[in-house]
Amino acid sequence: MVFFVIIISIVLIPILLSNIQIKNIDVELEFNANNAYKFVEDQINLNLTHYRIPGTQGREDCAKYFISKFQEIDLDFNYILHNFTISSVECQNILFKLNENHSNIMILGAHYDSRARATKDSTNPDLPVPGANDGASGSAVLVELAKVLYNKLADLTVQLWFLFFDAEDQGFDRSYGISGWDWCEGSTQFVHDIASFHNSSKENFECMVLLDMVGGDNLKFIKEQYSTSSLLNEIFEIGTQLGYSEQFPKNALSSSIIDDHVAFSNYGIPSADLIINFWNNPNWPHHHTVNDDITHISNYSLEVTGKTVEQFIYNNYLDVPNNNYRGNYPWRNDINLPDTEILILLLIIASILGIIAVIYLSLKKIFRSNH
Repeated sequence: MVFFVIIISIVLIPILLSNIQIKNIDVELEFNANNAYKFVEDQINLNLTHYRIPGTQGREDCAKYFISKFQEIDLDFNYILHNFTISSVECQNILFKLNENHSNIMILGAHYDSRARATKDSTNPDLPVPGANDGASGSAVLVELAKVLYNKLADLTVQLWFLFFDAEDQGFDRSYGISGWDWCEGSTQFVHDIASFHNSSKENFECMVLLDMVGGDNLKFIKEQYSTSSLLNEIFEIGTQLGYSEQFPKNALSSSIIDDHVAFSNYGIPSADLIINFWNNPNWPHHHTVNDDITHISNYSLEVTGKTVEQFIYNNYLDVPNNNYRGNYPWRNDINLPDTEILILLLIIASILGIIAVIYLSLKKIFRSNH
């Protein structure tokens, strides 16, 4: 019976989830990966001693850098600094709002802090992590998307929030974590105070898309299971139709990751996390090591991420005459798959039990024939 349930989970559920009848609208995508790469590089070079560790000058300089980049887009770009304190350390989320004349809101998020110690680095475990992929890449994509989408402002039917989280990456891992800290402190604090940032009687949240570790070599996204499946599956399908089938594989690894989108999902906002396998991935082994630097950032990975999110926004929110797009809006359906690694373990156990059962029945038959 257990074996039967596992087979059903593996075969039928992915078929149900992949049954998405959508087609990307025909629109020119303008996301520039070279710009995004430069934004990654800029963040790393702001402070080569502490990078963007919460409570350091590097973190403060990065917040000022984002403000300067958005003011290059529009000197009057509206932004809010969300200050909070974790264990006496002063932290800061940064929220930029675009197209505030619309009451429906889509949130694009990324964390910008870098980890204080390279806990997975066998040689330099006490050194800080540059955080090129783990933090800077997602933030860089947000900056470039803001530039691109600003030029489409008149035709967009949604208010866009570009939200940069502090204090995501300092939780306990391999005997180290900043004392008293958990993962995703910035997003948790933001959602706790979310009523301060919008008018709930007039504005509503439609979805939240999180970008985390989206610019590294050999990009391959997983099906993250805290994400709202109808939203994440739509993004996967959009990426596939753009030709990025290797980065959005049909049989993607499924796993549940505590990340900055979880607080928004728990609040009731459909949320999706674009993230890779960072824990046992031979194609990207640099997580929480000093090798998470600019040399392992890929222009193509940044392009895949940026253009897929850009297309998603145009599909759903571009007000043009020929936009007959039909996706999964309002992204309320959510079917969770078992984590791939757990499924594999269950399959192994079920196979062993099946072999034992066959051997037992065979021995039993032999025993009866001899008596």
